[in-house]
Amino acid sequence: MNWIAADVWFRYGILISAITLWIAQLTFFQENRYVNAAFIVIMGGIVGYFTNYLAIRMLFQPKKGKVLGWAGLVPRNQPQIARSLGKSVQKNLLAPEVIINYLQEKKLVDQGAKKLSEWIDNTLQNPHSRAEFTGAIIDFLKENGPSLLEKTFDFSEEVIKRWARSPEQVEKSWDWIRNKLVEYLETRENRVEIADLIRKAALKEIPSMARAMNTALEEYLHRKNTIGKVGLSLKNMFSFHQESMEDVLQRFINDPDTTEQLLGMFDVLVEEFENQMNDDAQQAIVMKRIKNLVNTAGDFTRQTMLDSAIIWLREYLNDEKNWAKIDDAISEVLTQIKNRVQKFIDSEKGRGILTTNINKVVQKINVTEMVEAQVMKLDTDELEKMILDNTGGNLVVIQVLGGILGIIAGSIQVHHYFAFPVLGLMAAAWISAIINRRKYQKL
Repeated sequence: MNWIAADVWFRYGILISAITLWIAQLTFFQENRYVNAAFIVIMGGIVGYFTNYLAIRMLFQPKKGKVLGWAGLVPRNQPQIARSLGKSVQKNLLAPEVIINYLQEKKLVDQGAKKLSEWIDNTLQNPHSRAEFTGAIIDFLKENGPSLLEKTFDFSEEVIKRWARSPEQVEKSWDWIRNKLVEYLETRENRVEIADLIRKAALKEIPSMARAMNTALEEYLHRKNTIGKVGLSLKNMFSFHQESMEDVLQRFINDPDTTEQLLGMFDVLVEEFENQMNDDAQQAIVMKRIKNLVNTAGDFTRQTMLDSAIIWLREYLNDEKNWAKIDDAISEVLTQIKNRVQKFIDSEKGRGILTTNINKVVQKINVTEMVEAQVMKLDTDELEKMILDNTGGNLVVIQVLGGILGIIAGSIQVHHYFAFPVLGLMAAAWISAIINRRKYQKL
């Protein structure tokens, strides 16, 4: 229903009716009781309507100055209204609990992940988009690849050095690796795979490690006060005897106990490394070796592997079959991220962290001050329009209802019998209010 149009019709209707009845009273119907009664009823409507009409206008008028000592409530109190509105928005609309509950109720994490997945899927199915993506990746790697690798290796060098300087971190890392190795080497198939890798790497790697490994082995055997066949084979192996190495590898494959002996030797090796790092001179040597190793790896990667990697990546991305794998991988990652984020939000710890950080963001933005500043920028006409637009015509309804109630009140003045239907309406309204209140109290 268009209440604005209804308000205009009602206003002019009661005004024209009142003027018509007034003229009738002054001319031909001075003693007509029906005309007099109708005039009283209409005047009641005019009083009721224009009382509310004037009250609403007094909220905004006069916008400047005073009329009979009165200034518009909204223009006069605009700073207080702006401040109060800002505080209300920050406290009630941007409260952390409100935002978190909204995320959960609307399932925004699920919806966001779903829309993102659909967008990625549609993009990857488009050949033009794939070509643009491939070109952008290749151009980026050509332009920024060397500098990215340099930063990566610099960061890796610093991380390795910090790790090496901390005996606690070395021991903790080795314990984790050791447990994973024990778990992995429980099956014979995995031991066969490791043995093959050792055979392939032996000719290149063992000579450079022989001295350190031999020292660790001797210390381990000395502590165990035994040498046995495995011990002799290990010593021969790290003296670079091919037959001894093969003997140890076969024992490693067939006898699970050999794994524990090998790991025991590495325990000693790690312990010796920790002891060496407590000596400043040895620590300096190790730091230098780490730096040289990282620099060598970085130079090799930049000079040899980067161009090959770019060529391989271009060929891989140009193959349409691979995009299905990429799409599946991205979808799986998005699903895992979505599940983790949702689990985090649902957890007590996650809600606490989100609450704290949302509070920080809201305080940093200072929503109260921002809303206050924006409201103060509005002139009184804009502020009035904003309030009237957001009331959705309710103020107009109040005017019309005031007129209707005035007509009802005016009818009582015509004859006291009209009080009975009015009392009936009041009783119906009162009973309806009680029923409504009890209904929502139960909820």
